[in-house]
Amino acid sequence: MTTETKFFADATLAGLARWLRLLGYDTVCFQGKAGRPLMRQAAVEGRILLTRRRDLMERQYSGRLLLLPGTSAVKQLSFVLGKLSLEIQVQNLYTLCLTCNQKLISLERQSVRDLVPEYVFEHCTEYTQCPECRKIFWPGTHQRNALQFLKDRGIAVKNAETLQIMF
Repeated sequence: MTTETKFFADATLAGLARWLRLLGYDTVCFQGKAGRPLMRQAAVEGRILLTRRRDLMERQYSGRLLLLPGTSAVKQLSFVLGKLSLEIQVQNLYTLCLTCNQKLISLERQSVRDLVPEYVFEHCTEYTQCPECRKIFWPGTHQRNALQFLKDRGIAVKNAETLQIMF
């Protein structure tokens, strides 16, 4: 499967949804109560439904549903990656807004001069922005920290050594 794989997580899996977005996987987090509306919307959008609700397994559902174990977002992430044989590609990291799930757009460096901290502007040349919430992102130590966090938990990122870390 590729980053074309799309997910639909129930509201209890917001932490997992953020991690999947960080890795470049289009992941919607349903804010309503898990049930028929959740299942219907996931099926209509062609997304893999992620839930911890066992009772959803007993309902008729035409799409793909993964019942996730545990409460730890990292364990859930490992489970999803393993179950679907997903390979994390370094070039897909930080391509989606962690909050809005929108594809980030590139910005010209000069356009962010007054929008980011001075130190960041002096040391960083690449910026992206979410078209929805307007948050601005840049490569910083958070990328290194996320990669180390994943590595420490046995989650491999292909070509991680090629990532240019700022600061």
